Amino acid sequence: MNPKINKWLAVAGGLALCAVLVVLIGQRFQTPKPVDAPLPSQSSEVSKVTVDPSKQDSTEKEKEVTVTPPDTTQPVTTDNGAVSNGTEQTIQGDVSKPEYTEEQRQDPTQKPNGEKVTEPPKAVDHDKVEQPKETPKSDSQPQGGETKDGKIYVPGFGWIEDHGGGGEGTVGDSDGDINKQVGIMD
Repeated sequence: MNPKINKWLAVAGGLALCAVLVVLIGQRFQTPKPVDAPLPSQSSEVSKVTVDPSKQDSTEKEKEVTVTPPDTTQPVTTDNGAVSNGTEQTIQGDVSKPEYTEEQRQDPTQKPNGEKVTEPPKAVDHDKVEQPKETPKSDSQPQGGETKDGKIYVPGFGWIEDHGGGGEGTVGDSDGDINKQVGIMD
């Protein structure tokens, strides 16, 4: 056999194998058909059932249960305005703010809700408030912006090297399109 025929036989065998595998895998996904269970055999024999009346009365007396009806004379309980009487439910009612009289609001000896105030508030003249003096410098900690040995002190960062100014900026030529390149980053 020449190599060309061997190649075609290998391809045809591979395709046949794939087709067989697809069929087998497809059968795994099918659900089996339900099979009816066989009916139990029926016998033509008749069995007789006898009831003893004396035993029947004693078992009925044992099974007798006394049920008391629920007391419906008590009022239905409410919880924060929500009413529940059996299967009906309602949404909680609106919350009402307490109304205070003008006298309760102006009384400096007590709060409007009736709580006593231990010390009445003192009025402060805001024009006579003493301004705080400058915070005293501590010799052990340098102040922000101090320079020493080519370094600058920044509060929260400590001593960092001073590079002689802020950043570097240039003006770019742009027609306003934000998607165009403006400059080159090094």
